[in-house]
Amino acid sequence: MDYTVNSSGASITPLAALPFAPLGGQPGFDAEALDSFLADTRIATFTYVRKDGRPNAAPLWYTYRDGVMLFVVSTGSDKHRALQRDDRVCVSVQDERPPYRAVIVDGRVELVDLGTDGTLSKAMAVKYFGKLGAAEYDKISAADREATGQTLIRLVPERVKGFDNTKAINKALLGFVRLRDRLPIPRRWL
Repeated sequence: MDYTVNSSGASITPLAALPFAPLGGQPGFDAEALDSFLADTRIATFTYVRKDGRPNAAPLWYTYRDGVMLFVVSTGSDKHRALQRDDRVCVSVQDERPPYRAVIVDGRVELVDLGTDGTLSKAMAVKYFGKLGAAEYDKISAADREATGQTLIRLVPERVKGFDNTKAINKALLGFVRLRDRLPIPRRWL
């Protein structure tokens, strides 16, 4: 399956090709750093619109392939039904280590029925758990996958914004702020 082409056959603009809007005067990501950041193993906060109009945020695994974010959910789940009604989403991915980085993507999603093919979700499990952990995870998820099937969520981005504060300080200070909580002296001294 070509994940970079939408359901009507048009190419999806890769995230790094969109103009990046830095937030609050903080440094933004350049295209290469954005691709590298999203390709890393992180959890996305996936926000969608509930039936009653309220937003709902869920932590989700994702795969970043060819500039496109992909998610997998159980077919018929609350998320799946909500996205069938309203395809608007906001996805954020962050680095919780100082001095902090985050990417926020507004867009719409396309849903693709994967049936019981667990290839993509198994690959995600390996990314997040390693081979041994993924094998155990598959024992719990296989029954659900076989019973309900899975749906691919392909994010079609419209806007990307955020900040990369690692660009605001030099490498020595970056190393220090990331290690300071591990130093054997009271944090208040630093």
